[in-house]
Amino acid sequence: MQTNQRKVGRPKAPPRTGPLVLGEDYARTKVTLEIGERTEEVLAEYTRWVEKSAGISSNEARFKTVDFALREIFRRDRVWQAERRAPSEPAKAAPVVAAATASRPATTPPSLPPPAPRANGDGSRT
Repeated sequence: MQTNQRKVGRPKAPPRTGPLVLGEDYARTKVTLEIGERTEEVLAEYTRWVEKSAGISSNEARFKTVDFALREIFRRDRVWQAERRAPSEPAKAAPVVAAATASRPATTPPSLPPPAPRANGDGSRT
């Protein structure tokens, strides 16, 4: 017996047949950095695989691999994303408030009267 009901949930994605890093292309900028020796070995191995799979140059494969890896790390780091979305700290806003207060004219009266002088135990005032 056949049913006409659809399966619940998202349909399965077709299986990947090539490198994940080949999805998108972005503008480039040059950054020089140091990485660990083992990481460099794995990067070189993966880059060769991307180069062979896609028929692109090793520089192009390396760019796409590193770019994709960094974007994924930034996207998946939930703590960093929460920090990014958090409102700015009040300490950062303090200089703006201080600057606004300093720009007030000198003729502005204070909001509270000056404190009254206190009497000492000997009857004199300080």
